[in-house]
Amino acid sequence: MKRATPLAYRNADAPAEPGQAAIARLADLSREFSPGVNFVIHRTLESVEEEWRRFEQFADCTAFQSFDWLTTWYRHIGSVDGVIPVIAVGAFANGETALIVPMAIHSDRAPRRLCWFAQEQCDYNAPLLSPDFSRRIPLDRFLAAWQELRALIKSDPQLRYDWIDLEKMPRLVGTQINPFTHLPVTVNPSGAHLTQLGDDWEKFYFAKRSSATRRRDRAKRRHISEFGEIRFVTCTDPAEAKRTLEALIDQKSRAFARRGIPDIFQRRGFKEFFFDLATNPNLLHLFHISRIEVGDTLAATNFAIVFGDCYYHVLASYDDTAAMSHYGTGALHLRELLAYAIGRGLRRFDFTIGDEPYKLEWSDCSIELFDHSAAATWHGWPINLSSLARRRIKRFIKQTPIAWRLVSYVRSTIGSLTHSGDLKSEHSVTSRSAPTKPHQTVACIMGDMDLLQPLAAAQIPCAVVTRPGVPSLYSRHARARLAWEDFSQNSEVLLNAMLRFGRAQRERPVLFYQEDAQLSFVSRHREQLSEAFHFVVPEASLVEDLVDKARFAALAKHLDLPVPTSRQFHPVAVEPHELDLRFPVIIKPLIRLDRWNNIFGLRKAIEARDTESLRALWPQLTDVGIDLLAQELIPGAETQVESYHCYVDNSGSTAGEFTGRKIRTYPLSYGHTTALEITDIADVRGLGRDIVKRLSLTGVAKLDFKRDPAGKLHLLEINPRFTLWHNAAAVAGVNIPALVYADLTGAPRPKTDRATIGVCWCKPWNDFRAALGSGVPPAEWVTWTLRCESKSVLSWRDPMQAVRSTLHRLQTPRDSAGAKNLKPRDWIGL
Repeated sequence: MKRATPLAYRNADAPAEPGQAAIARLADLSREFSPGVNFVIHRTLESVEEEWRRFEQFADCTAFQSFDWLTTWYRHIGSVDGVIPVIAVGAFANGETALIVPMAIHSDRAPRRLCWFAQEQCDYNAPLLSPDFSRRIPLDRFLAAWQELRALIKSDPQLRYDWIDLEKMPRLVGTQINPFTHLPVTVNPSGAHLTQLGDDWEKFYFAKRSSATRRRDRAKRRHISEFGEIRFVTCTDPAEAKRTLEALIDQKSRAFARRGIPDIFQRRGFKEFFFDLATNPNLLHLFHISRIEVGDTLAATNFAIVFGDCYYHVLASYDDTAAMSHYGTGALHLRELLAYAIGRGLRRFDFTIGDEPYKLEWSDCSIELFDHSAAATWHGWPINLSSLARRRIKRFIKQTPIAWRLVSYVRSTIGSLTHSGDLKSEHSVTSRSAPTKPHQTVACIMGDMDLLQPLAAAQIPCAVVTRPGVPSLYSRHARARLAWEDFSQNSEVLLNAMLRFGRAQRERPVLFYQEDAQLSFVSRHREQLSEAFHFVVPEASLVEDLVDKARFAALAKHLDLPVPTSRQFHPVAVEPHELDLRFPVIIKPLIRLDRWNNIFGLRKAIEARDTESLRALWPQLTDVGIDLLAQELIPGAETQVESYHCYVDNSGSTAGEFTGRKIRTYPLSYGHTTALEITDIADVRGLGRDIVKRLSLTGVAKLDFKRDPAGKLHLLEINPRFTLWHNAAAVAGVNIPALVYADLTGAPRPKTDRATIGVCWCKPWNDFRAALGSGVPPAEWVTWTLRCESKSVLSWRDPMQAVRSTLHRLQTPRDSAGAKNLKPRDWIGL
């Protein structure tokens, strides 16, 4: 059989819009050769992961179509923005994969847009093509397949779209013509640049740079060396990669501000996206994070992708506040990167999108990029026309030197005026000896003194949001304060008050939360709050699973966690003997509610030794009027309750951890902790780490266990929030709130060692009653309390907050104090 060879696919200089005659001629040559492509659409990345990973090993594609790049983008940006994946897998007639077309529907606003998956975050957008795709699928077959794919997408009501917007498409994908560039396209305002590498750096350098330029390079390097030893560092572990990327983001953000360009790292999820890629230990071989150190200064930084035989130069910056930058630290770093790529045996160095002058000096190939835009419904016509006009104007400006210089000048002038305060800062995270703006970012605390004290001890400025009468509201460390009675009520009003505060700050504050209601508030409003605050919080579904005891029981069963047998019930719907549990049992609410406290006081749970005692409690349980949880009792006193505490950063690494045990609670059984001790118990730590890993939990968490008489640990609950334990742990050497603050603000992490064993904490006025009830003589308790290293509220450095809190409680009746929440304008100190 005679095989057609479609010239339009082999000739890189073929026109972007072929004529009808050419299409007809190709159709005649190839109609008998290939029947076309059959598409299957996948709505989730997981469903296509196995085939995608297999296919990208040999397909023609760019680094930006790799599964790891796109799934990481979706995890941090796309899923949050409501992007709907539309992954089309095309197959040849024999069932072999012909191409993968990663696309998405952006449905967050009307009209709905069909575009490349992660289009804005990819310098090149294209399909993944089988190596023989252009030989087996002639142009007319592809164009027909594209129309069929559009119809297939539109046949799903959830995938309807109003316009198509395909940007930044290179003419070539590997060695093949990108078939999508044969659609009606326009030239993208920006181009890209690439250079072919040789086998020897010196030969390459001599070929690219004149003798005079090489002399200037050597002179500049000598000047830079006067500031300290020059080192080119490739990051080989996640911690080093994270620190380097933090410096890069700081440098780029200042450069954006100086030039009047919107800071991409202020967009939701962008920092987390790059941090995930840079610090994921499974992806270290795909990304090259490096820096130039001059003495103690991180003078220049870089984030790149190594994919196939190509080095993709994605992000690079330099410390423009350092005097040495005058001698070209960024240019020095680029030369080291080119030498590094040659040393690794790579064949191409891709400078990616952008027409900066330094790229033109090194590249030997310019890459034209194309855009395709088309309306699919009448709703899409206006936005399509607007998009076409905007691109033409932008290209005209960028391709006209006078216009481009004028626009750049105006933009940078506005930027310098808008960010003048930021640009005058003399500190930078790129210096080890002088961290950037140490502790200038405010920590906004929803909590009491046990959360405030560790942050204040780290010299972090604080604002406090808590109930009237809580001592932290009156602390001298609270630069701003808002009294709020009930965090489960009026959430929209509270949200507006919080956003007003966050937006009024020079830098986004770091938000901390201590109670379940505060955790739920932050989790359920995470999208809005992230616009004005930094914070760590687990995934929304996991938060709901852990806060609700019934959902936690179901999750524990699914993951085979070592929890006591339990059952959810409503006292109206069942009888006591129908619980089908072994006695004794404990009964507790699914979430902490005032209705429970009004009947049972401060006890978190109540105990029933047998069916008769449970029957006697039944009328009170019925009066509560809510679903409850019954759980088989693990025998032992409250001192048998031990806990594991941790902070897991976004990369999945444990940044800080410790274990502890309860000493006393009030009430004595199932009460709130009044005294505790920091421990170092191996099996508690090991089991805690294992459960956190199984949950894929990030952020902070406290896992409570109870040790039965045989020594086995049983998981009671998991609290993914900050707790009173952090006060004692900070004294013991593990300041988890300060670690979180450092990570979210880009400051160096405080030194953290294994927690000192035996550090104790107490809440004296409650613990005194607990000690008396436990039979501890008053004199012995006083002696122990005086020796206690950490005390809630009481602090010689902040003595008046307890006095002011007491005066408030005496002056304001409880019913009027809690009747209404203060209005948003009642921020004090804002």
